[in-house]
Amino acid sequence: MSSAPREESHPYFACPSCGIVGEPDSVDYALSADREHVDWSVPLKVSCGSCRSYSQITRTDVLDRDAGHACSRCGHRTACPARADRVCCRGCGLNEPGPAATGARAEHLGDVERAADQWAVAQVRVAKDDARERGTLPWWTS
Repeated sequence: MSSAPREESHPYFACPSCGIVGEPDSVDYALSADREHVDWSVPLKVSCGSCRSYSQITRTDVLDRDAGHACSRCGHRTACPARADRVCCRGCGLNEPGPAATGARAEHLGDVERAADQWAVAQVRVAKDDARERGTLPWWTS
């Protein structure tokens, strides 16, 4: 089990595909020899929480947590970059728009996430249609 600090294991980055700044949805990383830090000699494999694309990042892609965001649900203040479009509260886990998600950035964030959701729904629809054609769609699915 990793004991790497969350700031290292889930760094803020700007997605190369959509440009949204946030923590990765999922991350694959190597640990240092003492197993207490991320081994930055190996790029991290991350997925964007907004557009769901996969990419690799290095230490130079990591953004400093130079600002804070107060959670709208619990009030906990979470450190994040001033450029963050999405922030996940360290107090209650709420994932909400960050300090940079205003005006055109907020519209872009909404467009990117809506497109990713539509793509995911379409993939489920295709899988159901394929299963229906093969006769393997369970009776309890719609």
